[in-house]
Amino acid sequence: MHRSHHQLRFLTLLSSFCLLAALFGLAGQPVLGKFDLQLSNEIVQVFSLDLPAGSHVRLRQNIYDVIVIALEDSTLTLVPAEGAGNDLQLNSGDVRILPKLTVNELANNTAVKSRFVIVALKSHGIETGECGCSGEVEKSICGCTARHLPRLWAFSIGGSTLAGVSLNAGQDFAGASYREDSLLVALTPLRLLDERASGPESLLSLAPGEAKWLPQGQRQFKNVGSTAARFITIEF
Repeated sequence: MHRSHHQLRFLTLLSSFCLLAALFGLAGQPVLGKFDLQLSNEIVQVFSLDLPAGSHVRLRQNIYDVIVIALEDSTLTLVPAEGAGNDLQLNSGDVRILPKLTVNELANNTAVKSRFVIVALKSHGIETGECGCSGEVEKSICGCTARHLPRLWAFSIGGSTLAGVSLNAGQDFAGASYREDSLLVALTPLRLLDERASGPESLLSLAPGEAKWLPQGQRQFKNVGSTAARFITIEF
């Protein structure tokens, strides 16, 4: 049986309406970021965080003091439990300390995806007033200024020492040094040789955003990769 012209027109309009409804329904769904746990011990929890364009994620880890490490140039919006969000302009390698219970959500309100490493400090917390504005590195890490961190920097807070390191291809540290337990986070592809170690543990290979827990001991890293190596360390 052939359908009438009016029936065909009605079905066409109905199909178009359903398609539009589906599209607007999908567009109205919130886009969520994704946390991936990399490692956890009695001192830290380390997460990779992917924030697609226009996405947000609840920062449940802010029951602890949190360190945010940007893996690329990006804009990150910090949303407190009450009040308006605060936009941070971050360069690759920039670090921000978020004192516990100050941030409810992290959001990416731009049109491009951004990636971060989130370090929750389960111990060695930061006392109120410790994150101040006395020096340029401290101002940047504690959010007192919009300036970015240099490639080489160091800062001690809450019983921890944070540092940004850059080694050219073939470059090594001048001498070995004793290190307490540390977390190393790669900003670039890493191939580091620990000249004080032997066997498989002497070579450290990490992709950008990957983290490695380093137990205390003597260490002397050399960049055996073909390009400059950049990484963040947090020593406890």
